[in-house]
Amino acid sequence: MTQDAEKNRGMAVLSYLSWLLLIPLFCAKDSHFARFHVGQGLTLSIFATIWWIIEGLVGALTGWIPIIGVLVAVILALPNILFLVLAILGIVNVVNGEEKELPILGKIHII
Repeated sequence: MTQDAEKNRGMAVLSYLSWLLLIPLFCAKDSHFARFHVGQGLTLSIFATIWWIIEGLVGALTGWIPIIGVLVAVILALPNILFLVLAILGIVNVVNGEEKELPILGKIHII
């Protein structure tokens, strides 16, 4: 594990805790390790936020229909499990001092 990874591990973990990634974005901007994980976490947070908005809108439109509303809500909640798994994988990479891209979303680089 590099000295940069060792020193900025805590900041990098924040990158995968939704919008707490803003803390390492501004506080660890000189760390290549933290910046890599901020980029991965930002992509994950943007996709999760967009999904939560879609989920809320569709849920509001179908929620008043008794059985269909519940079924739609359950189906729309499934991607949230994927977002959680990706965040956990990112944190595991941080703890191991690795700069691995996340599966599925990791190839998308916003910063």
